[in-house]
Amino acid sequence: MKTTTPFIAGLSLCALLMSPHSNALDAPVGVRPCCAFGQDLETELLGIPIPFFSVENIVDSQELGKHIYNDGSEYMFASLMGLSDETNGLLYTTKGGFIDTAHVRDTADFTYYLYQKIYKHLGTDYRISLPAELRARHISLKKSKQTLTLQERHDISLDLAALLAFRLAQWHEIVQWFGYQSIVGFPELVSAFSPEDLYSNMLGAITAKQVLEQQPELSPSDFSQALTHAFEQQLQQLGSVSLQETQRQVQQLNGIWWDHETRLPQKWAVLKRDYQLGLTRYPNGVKNGTPLSLSTQLSNGDSNAVWAELYLHNVGNEEAFSKLPPRLRNAMVWQPAQFQQLADFAQQQDKQERGECTQVKNSVY
Repeated sequence: MKTTTPFIAGLSLCALLMSPHSNALDAPVGVRPCCAFGQDLETELLGIPIPFFSVENIVDSQELGKHIYNDGSEYMFASLMGLSDETNGLLYTTKGGFIDTAHVRDTADFTYYLYQKIYKHLGTDYRISLPAELRARHISLKKSKQTLTLQERHDISLDLAALLAFRLAQWHEIVQWFGYQSIVGFPELVSAFSPEDLYSNMLGAITAKQVLEQQPELSPSDFSQALTHAFEQQLQQLGSVSLQETQRQVQQLNGIWWDHETRLPQKWAVLKRDYQLGLTRYPNGVKNGTPLSLSTQLSNGDSNAVWAELYLHNVGNEEAFSKLPPRLRNAMVWQPAQFQQLADFAQQQDKQERGECTQVKNSVY
């Protein structure tokens, strides 16, 4: 049975609907620079090795800096140059395995954004349009005659926000594999279905949900501050370790999860992938870890489809999906029901490609 945190006394529907950040809030732009799994990964540009440059990736859980709402691609170069207040990368926890902090923060921001939009328009015929990622993305809210209390409106909106933010993260993993680039010229195949990604995304959705359960009227700056502290607490509960221990954990997976001899952005610098897109996430890299879950069943017992659904529309540029089976390729609209089919196709193709790569490598040596 689900328990619900008591709603803040005195919260009024009018106050929330008329708050400035709910009216003029910007959707998160792009994604934060995230990491290919590994350490001190060497790089190349257009097939030419870049000397004296490698990507560290590992971060200290005590030095993550402040969370900044919407610190995505519009701040890409500030983040890469270390000029952002945030520090992002990989860290290890004894109960949650490897965590990619950029994925946590991206999905937390989307949960916050979607909560503001959904709460304001819940029960009406309303579309939340988002920038395209290979297909046009939009969330459709459904008209309803149900009369909701403020508590019910809050709970349903928050359940939907966390679930749909995670659905967007699932879609991003899929489109990375099919060739999407957040920044033109920077292939992301190496990051698609990386084993720590979706656990980290779900951690972000759940952490933001916990913050908003207690403080639903937070401005973006106040949300940033609250999430900074909540994320720190989550990492403590998951058993975050020292920087040196994270480095040791990553190094012992060299040749198993990642290949130090393969340069970024080559796809097989990362060897292990997790193609399962379920709503219960088990951490990779640790035994008997803490599972995380979201549900399509809302707090009032309704399916999310009663109130809101995510749609991915064909916008006429489907070359990336040309190798898909016709039943998928010819569908003008996809929904999360098709996500696992797309991931299964990616897994089958990768098995074939890895087998061919292994044969070539063995013949060379």
